[in-house]
Order: sequence, then C-alpha cells, then structure tokens
Amino acid sequence: MFNNEGEVEMKRVPCSGCSLLCDDIIIRSDGIFIDEVIGACIKGKEHFDQVSAKNRITNPLFKEDNNLKKIDWNQGYNKAIELIKKAKNPLLYGFSTVSCEAQLKAIQLAEKINGHIDSNSSICQGKLIEKSKSVGLTLTTIGEVINKVDLIILWGANAAESIPRLLNKALFSRGKFRMTGREIKTLIIIDPVQTSSFGVMGVRDLSLIIEPNKDIDLIRVLKEECCTANSIPSEGVAGIDGDDLKRLLLHLTGAEYGVIFVGQGLLKPTDDNDTLQEFLELIEMINSRQKKGRISLIMMGGHYNMTGFDHVALANYGQNGSLNFVNNQLEDTKTNTIDKIKNEDFDLSIIVGTDPISHLPANLSSKLMKHPIIVIDNKKSATGDVADLFLPSAITGIECGGLAYRLDHIPIELQKIINSPNNIPSDEEILTELLKRLTDGGS
Repeated sequence: MFNNEGEVEMKRVPCSGCSLLCDDIIIRSDGIFIDEVIGACIKGKEHFDQVSAKNRITNPLFKEDNNLKKIDWNQGYNKAIELIKKAKNPLLYGFSTVSCEAQLKAIQLAEKINGHIDSNSSICQGKLIEKSKSVGLTLTTIGEVINKVDLIILWGANAAESIPRLLNKALFSRGKFRMTGREIKTLIIIDPVQTSSFGVMGVRDLSLIIEPNKDIDLIRVLKEECCTANSIPSEGVAGIDGDDLKRLLLHLTGAEYGVIFVGQGLLKPTDDNDTLQEFLELIEMINSRQKKGRISLIMMGGHYNMTGFDHVALANYGQNGSLNFVNNQLEDTKTNTIDKIKNEDFDLSIIVGTDPISHLPANLSSKLMKHPIIVIDNKKSATGDVADLFLPSAITGIECGGLAYRLDHIPIELQKIINSPNNIPSDEEILTELLKRLTDGGS
C-alpha cells in the first residue's frame, strides 16, 4: 500500500459486498484504516464501513445469567468445545459470507462431530442446482453477457436493489460483439411487483407484471407454444395479455444470445407445482430447437460466496448441499436445514455468517432458540443476541483473504487490506482451531 517514499497509494481490490464481487474497486489505505473507497455501490460502501460500525463485535461473548459477557479467546474456544461435545445431533448453517477455505473447514468440522451442514444456498439457488441434476443447466458468465447478449430477462429478480451494479455491467456496458451497448439490448422484467429495476426500462423493453404464484402457468404456456412455428396464443396468461405474451415469445425464440437472471421470486417454494423443474425443461426445449442462438441462466444469490459452498461441497463430497454425517461418513439424505429445524431434529446449532432468527419464519426461529446456539460472525445480529456463545470473526475481503465464487461461478481471490481490530481471527482460523482442539481432546 506504500510507495518507496512511505506515502499511501491507491489499490484496486475486489469487493465482497455482494455476489457480483466487483474487482474494479479502488481503495486508499495506510494499512490500518481505509480512508477512501471509489467505485463501490451503496452495498459495497456499507460493507467497507462495517470495519468500524457500531454493531461490530470484537470480543468473544458467552451467555451467563441470561446476559452475554466478554471472555477471552481461550475461554471462547473451550466453551465451544464443551457445547459441541455435549451435542449428539449438531446442525451447522450459513457459510455464504465466508471464504471457500472456511467452508471446507466447516464441512470437515461437521464430519468430525457427525453433524448436518447446509448453506443459505439450500433455500435459494441450491434448489435450482438440485433440479438441474436431472434436466441440465445452461450457464453463462458476466463476461459473455457484456460481450454477446442482446436479451436480458430478470425473472423474480430485483437487480437494482439486490445487486446494484449488475445492470450497469450487463445492460449498459459495451462489449466486444455488442459495441452499441444499451441500444441493441432488450430488457424484460417478469415480476409480480413493480420493483426499482423497472426504473431503467426503455421504450423497446418489456415489463410483465405477473400474478403472484402464477409463474408455473406462464412457463407451461411457453413450453407448449414457444417452439412451435406460428403458434402464438391470442389469450393472455397469469395476468399477462396476449400482445405482451407474443412479444415475450418472439424475444425468447429470436434472441441471438439471451440470459435470464433467476431471482428469489422464482426460487420461492410452491406447494403443488414443480416450477423449477418445468422452468429448466423450458430452457432446454428452447435451446434444443433454436438455430439462431441460445438462452442461458445466471442465479442471483445475494451473499457473496453462496455459490462457493456448492462448489466446495461438490468437489470434496459429491453433493452441493445438505451434507449429513453419521459415524464420520456422509449419509445419503434429502433432509435440509428447514426440515431439521421444523422437526427439531438437532440439539445444537452452529451458525456462521448469517442471521436465521431474523430471516426464518417465527415458528422456526422459536424452535432454533430452544437449543444452544454458537454464532461465528463479524457483527451483531438477532441470532447473536440469543446465542449461548458468540465468536467474532474478521471480515473476509477486507481483514483477511480467501477464495470466493462470483454469482456466475467464476472464482475470485479476495484480498486482505487492513488488520482486524484486536487481532480477530478469520472464520477459517476459528474453525481450524475448533477442529484442532477436538482432535487434541479439547485442550
């Protein structure tokens, strides 16, 4: 960060504020403080501000007399080992805001203690990955989107707020084969709510306000009609009129290079219909019959390394999520974290880098709180407030480095910029120490 004269220099770094992992952020730092951040969106700036935020926790905390009290690190590790050794059926969850190295250590810890481990991906993009095992999955990269795309579809995805710089890169940029940029690109938004993303639409774009929970009806009509010559239905479907439906069909079948950004609106659970299965079948059908181009997918996971957990788990254990270990061996199971909590099939939870008490329905949160909770995170949260033990961690991509996977499955190496306050260890170091103490007998 310093030149030969000892002056502070500017440096280009990746940002771990969201899953886009922008690698063009400029920061100015003396190695102790970050003085300036250039090029980051509002989420990125908030992420860099977390270093000195009021909700930052910098000491281990242990619940005593119903209050969290400061303890030293040796006590913190010993308390964690005590809780883990008492547990017969531990649950590990989160891991979307830690490095791939930390994710691997977490899975190894689950294997060591015969636990069930899952990431946030299991209730998000992991569902689409699971379905793709039987249908297939056509993926693309942000680079290909910039250089080749002429059609962008946001399906149940509010990119303007969840990943603020995505549309700037995908829609407004000029690529190698799309030198005219925005002028040649068509944006289609399919959503039951008129989100902030609708604000960037032009006269040639298509906004489709679909009726809630009617995605399956639209998908089925597209499957029936989009690949049949001159077969455009005159009636509308799911709140979309016939004219707009015709335009959607023509764009899907006529695009040279189209991409669908799949958001949480499409990934939400349904009671009776297998929406994701039929959605993937639709994409396969279009691509198998298209002569001119193809349609690809990018899943919009919000957390910066949600995709990483799927890669780490697949590469090392052969399945992308919901890993359940019995007798230190991976067991074949379809049970996920939600099932475990719903059935109270656990007696300890280790929560890393997420806040399920805030995010889960009240009935599940209350069940989670019935059993001891260990939290590893870098900031205060509702889950941390009810935890029995809180072990603070360094912020990956600012106070420690590591590998992460961008939302398009491209690996990005995160960098350490400054030291953490109080020499707080990284998530990887905390999990490594827990593994070591368990192996050494807890000393």
